Amino acid sequence: MKRLLLVVLLSGWLSACSTVPTSTTTTMVSAGAIAAQQQQLAELTQWRLRGQMAIFDLRENDRHGIYVDWNQSPNLVSMRFSHPLKGTLATLEQTSNGALLIDNDGNEYRDNSASALLERYFAVQLPFDLLQQLVLGVQPEQMFEAHYQLLDDDPQQRALLADYQLLAARQMWTAELRQYQPVATYLLPHSIDLTSAHWRLKLKVSQWLL
Repeated sequence: MKRLLLVVLLSGWLSACSTVPTSTTTTMVSAGAIAAQQQQLAELTQWRLRGQMAIFDLRENDRHGIYVDWNQSPNLVSMRFSHPLKGTLATLEQTSNGALLIDNDGNEYRDNSASALLERYFAVQLPFDLLQQLVLGVQPEQMFEAHYQLLDDDPQQRALLADYQLLAARQMWTAELRQYQPVATYLLPHSIDLTSAHWRLKLKVSQWLL
């Protein structure tokens, strides 16, 4: 059961069906182009995404996947993990008071944060806080070796974060963001990949709700 819950909790996999705008990936972008995208993303304090998540244990050559319904607001993170045949497998909530995971048997797991909860109960170091930035394309302060995408049909020529490296949860991670598409007035990624020496997390977003 713990292995299943671990798998449920932070990764992604779902095939994208819509047409993806053509783009150019580069390190040669202006500070203004980066700021234009990042300042707009700073306005997104409440959002919801639906998609398919997967986690790969690279040491055990193991892979699992699940559907996710992720609600984010300034005071609450709420995630529901499900399977099309088995229904809800678990729910996860994080507030300023801590994190709570409830599995489909009603068992409760609590800790100060989602990352601490995962490490304490499942012996896995996964950067949950980083994922909250990553899914939007928000730049972490500690990132390095970053590349950006410029969409050919974006009149604002916003610099979209494409990939970077970062030390988090005592591991070196490589993040990749792909398939940026318009959502209202924003450009948001629909394919997210986060890889360390031990783990690979994939998220394919099927729907953004703002």
